Amino acid sequence: PTEYQSMREISIEELRENFDHFDTNGDGKIDREEFTELMSALGGDEPGSDAAIGFRAIDSDGSGLIEFDEFSRWFATL
Repeated sequence: PTEYQSMREISIEELRENFDHFDTNGDGKIDREEFTELMSALGGDEPGSDAAIGFRAIDSDGSGLIEFDEFSRWFATL
């Protein structure tokens, strides 16, 4: 509980910083290439079908890009 709450308070700021870091073209969205870099940095497996499935799961509006609100909603489920 207290640990979890403090992680949540910090995580939104850190989450935004991380999102912006991987948004290498600065358009406010993460594309598939940027997502692959993000997953690699998080220690994910080699890019492939799992990354594509993860991308589609986070991209809830199906735009082909992950906006920060989609990213933060996904992160909240972890």
